[in-house]
Amino acid sequence: MAAACSKNSNTTSVTNSYAGSGSAGDVLTYTVNESAGGYTIYNESTKRYDNGSFTVYTNELSGLYKVFTSGSFYYAVEIQGRVFTGNFPTARLNNNLSYGTSSQSVSGNPMNFGNYVYLHISKSAINGSTLNREWGILTILANGTWMKQGYCNDTGSLPSLMPDAYTGSLPPVNPSDSGTWTVNPLFPNRMNMSLMHSADSITGFPCASDSGAVFVMDLGYGHGFLTGLKLLEGSANPMKGNFGFADVRYDAGTGGGKIDVNDTTHTISWWRADSYAKVRNGSFGALNQCAVLKNVYFSKNVTFNGDTVDFYSVVSGPYFMEFQFRNNKFRSYGTGARLP
Repeated sequence: MAAACSKNSNTTSVTNSYAGSGSAGDVLTYTVNESAGGYTIYNESTKRYDNGSFTVYTNELSGLYKVFTSGSFYYAVEIQGRVFTGNFPTARLNNNLSYGTSSQSVSGNPMNFGNYVYLHISKSAINGSTLNREWGILTILANGTWMKQGYCNDTGSLPSLMPDAYTGSLPPVNPSDSGTWTVNPLFPNRMNMSLMHSADSITGFPCASDSGAVFVMDLGYGHGFLTGLKLLEGSANPMKGNFGFADVRYDAGTGGGKIDVNDTTHTISWWRADSYAKVRNGSFGALNQCAVLKNVYFSKNVTFNGDTVDFYSVVSGPYFMEFQFRNNKFRSYGTGARLP
């Protein structure tokens, strides 16, 4: 994080820096100037820049960033100095969701290690269809190894299983993917990661705080990225308060909004703005906590933005993501964080 003086005043402006990935599988670096309301993206894969400005909602979506560019509205969420995620342009047209973490050292926090529940953010077909999506369990170990096991909403090469039906151990026995990691000598906030069954080199971006952790794994161009939220012990993953998100639908439509969890009844109130900044809102019944994956909450056959869906959300401290299915087919997913 850096501070600089504005050209027109003595007011100190704060610029936060992040690094992460986009849904095409690009490595991205971000700078976000909170005072000026602007951001710059450098796409390390395309060697191009993108930039824009944002405003911050002060109404029912208070804290959510709104970006207007090329005739449409996009959305973003920032935990200042920790994460920045959104569906704004990132110097490649098919990057429709991206996630960046702060410049923390990999070795500086033991919270970086453990089990994460992840979503695979990509346009790629999963188990033969783009209307399927992969979620799974990613394990990062302090001994320099990692492993993951993916699941899907439909049958195919990935096992058909949803988080509420998971009854296995943690980490899963005989995971389908594994490899090693080392700290990048030039970027101490990145992991150079190898795959056991491939020569591809991938990149990991961890970010941890005392109350939770997130891990972004860039899988290379054409393969998207994983966003994982750390699974903590027992009841240490409460779903409570307000969370902002930027989302992408099955038809490539984008939006952003807020989830408000009632601490007593565990019911959900939601607001969602579309690419025209039109806001819809509603509510649905109580969330249920998964028996094994205690950072995953779900509610089935509920109404969200005009559709009847199965709603899943994942939390780890202030970090948040959600995904939805309609008639067992992918409807949308979003990444975000707790709003101030």
